[in-house]
Amino acid sequence: MYRRMYRPSLKSGWSLIILFVLSIVLYLIASSNYVEIRTDNYEEKLAAVNLMQDYLDTLEAEILARGIEIDPINDPFQTGIIGQRLSSITTDRGLLSEKQAAINPNIAAIFVEELSHARKGDKIAVGITGSNPAVNLALYAAISTLELDPQIIVSLSSASYGANREDLTWLDMESILKEQGLLKFGSKYASIGGSEDRGIGLSDFGIQSLREAMSRNGVPLLLGSSLEDNVDLHMKAYEELLGDSKRYRLFVNVGAGLANVGSGPNARLIPEGYNTKLAERNFEKEGVMMKMAKQNVPVLHLRRILRWADKYNLNLSLESKPVPGEGSVFSSTILNVTIASICLAVLILAIILVIIFDRHDRHFMANIVDPDDEL
Repeated sequence: MYRRMYRPSLKSGWSLIILFVLSIVLYLIASSNYVEIRTDNYEEKLAAVNLMQDYLDTLEAEILARGIEIDPINDPFQTGIIGQRLSSITTDRGLLSEKQAAINPNIAAIFVEELSHARKGDKIAVGITGSNPAVNLALYAAISTLELDPQIIVSLSSASYGANREDLTWLDMESILKEQGLLKFGSKYASIGGSEDRGIGLSDFGIQSLREAMSRNGVPLLLGSSLEDNVDLHMKAYEELLGDSKRYRLFVNVGAGLANVGSGPNARLIPEGYNTKLAERNFEKEGVMMKMAKQNVPVLHLRRILRWADKYNLNLSLESKPVPGEGSVFSSTILNVTIASICLAVLILAIILVIIFDRHDRHFMANIVDPDDEL
């Protein structure tokens, strides 16, 4: 009886070894090749970053010209917009690290990203405080770049290290930028800020300093008899500023101004970022944010800039100035699909070639006598 048997080619083992080595080489090539993908609105983001840098440079020059002392330790980049630990218009303790992290022009790109829901010419309501002027500058740079129409109310007092110099409040910073032609808009109204948005706990000198800042910058004061009254005054002011428009496209809140958030606990409970369902939640005390939400106005809430900087991988080092265009808000790095596809094609082709050539080396013994049959 004859049996057909397969005898592997001596080259088969070498073929497998070569394929194994080739597979490893191609894998290493594919896994080490990356491509950078720019995010949406890349050009607008860079423009906003450059504009914020212009803001910072202009303010620094003016602050130096006025002979205002700059703390070289707390303000390592010598911008002049990090204020004092305490002053007559300081309402509460603030995190120095938050103020330092905000002096990064790339933060303006974060606002461009977060404001992408609005379109050119859209009227938006904005609530800010004097507590972190660098964040305000980033927001203003994004608004200017996107050509939005902001209606702004500021709670003028400040936490520690913010715009808390009596002669250099946030309204004064706005005026400097307007005089230099860098800013076409500004705060339409101002409130005292602090406890109940009425500056409770501030000295008479502090209250008077804030009033004088509003007066010299031509910004009207909003001041009611209680926090609830101040919230209503803010809403009436926004309605007046709305004009003939049906409603605001967005309400932007930066910080934890009580008139905007309603209470300290609310500021921590409200999700940061873009909110469209805020009206569905119940709050013990309502601020402008909640009332806007009930009018179907989306809310953008930003409170802790360190979280946002971390989210978008911004460099927070104080040893060197930030590099414009750095961070995931501008681009993301992914594997190069083209290179990976080529490597896969090469590997498949190699496997096919091995199969084809190996067939030619197969040897079959067609006439092998089974020893048992011969017996």
